[in-house]
Amino acid sequence: MTLILFNCSKPENGITDPIIGFNSSQVVNDLSYNETLALIGTDKLLRGVEKPNPDGSLGRNKQGYFHVRFQVNMTSISDYAIVSENLEALKFLLTTIQYSFNHQLEDGSFELEIPSSLLNSPSYKPPQAGDLVSGTAFFASSLGLSLLSLQNSDWFVESEETKAIRASIQQLNPSFEKTLNHLITNKEILMQIDAHAPNRLLFNALAFYSLGKYLSRTDAIDLANQFIDAALAQTESESGYFIEGGGWDSSYNGVAIKLAMELYLLADEAEVKVKLQERFVPASAWQISRINNNGEISTTGNTRVFKGGEAFLGTEKGVDYVKTVRALIYFGLLTDKQETLELADTVLGFYSG
Repeated sequence: MTLILFNCSKPENGITDPIIGFNSSQVVNDLSYNETLALIGTDKLLRGVEKPNPDGSLGRNKQGYFHVRFQVNMTSISDYAIVSENLEALKFLLTTIQYSFNHQLEDGSFELEIPSSLLNSPSYKPPQAGDLVSGTAFFASSLGLSLLSLQNSDWFVESEETKAIRASIQQLNPSFEKTLNHLITNKEILMQIDAHAPNRLLFNALAFYSLGKYLSRTDAIDLANQFIDAALAQTESESGYFIEGGGWDSSYNGVAIKLAMELYLLADEAEVKVKLQERFVPASAWQISRINNNGEISTTGNTRVFKGGEAFLGTEKGVDYVKTVRALIYFGLLTDKQETLELADTVLGFYSG
């Protein structure tokens, strides 16, 4: 069992009776990312919020700083803050961003502090340069999505109560530029190490696109399109799923369709939206076909996430149901299919009780 340093997922159980009959879905609603958040609503968004420690740490960083990659869930805070217009949530977001950049190095990368428990593990393998760049791209995708959605929020941009936080975030723009420049400098590494992992290619694309839009960097937006094209080229022609490890994987396909739809919801360019839609519609239909009637996501035949499959930080991976739930919500809203929205609730109920 290989210990992988920079990846994530959630636990999973097992049954089989997949749902079918969603293949006729098509996009009928033209929504932006912020409009989609408003339709999801504060109650559901609040369920997904990860509250940071007082210092702003999230995820594994709560046990002591590890790497900026583990700040990736900051978007759960900005999503809720925007829709609820909640100043307290916005303050939490600012704290998470400041904490992250307290660990930035001069070249735009971030400190790495391996916990002793991992260093002493017989299965531990030190991360390579590409792993660290990829981890930074994970973080940057969340940062960029948060910043761009804030920029598109009238409340955040115009309200007197958000003025001080706006100023604090703007003061960090040079640090955001350094992060983006670091990723651009290492674009070949990202394209090489993620060449056969469409979910990671889409994380990279989201990082370049969102930060590029926020910082008005056309070079980053052009790069985002290259990563989008590389990811979209890796879909199975008949069934439509994103190919992971030479086959299908119901966990990583759920991640990929979520990211593809977020890029679609952010995109201004019609040609970008068209090519994303052509791929995420059949891939979403395939994902739905892997969901059992009780809401469990079947791992039968998966290439990466299954019992006895890949591990992360010494723990076997389970299905990343959180991202599949968000993907189903996006897909239901874009296609105006109430049954897909209900399916998202069923999946969430199965895994969270």
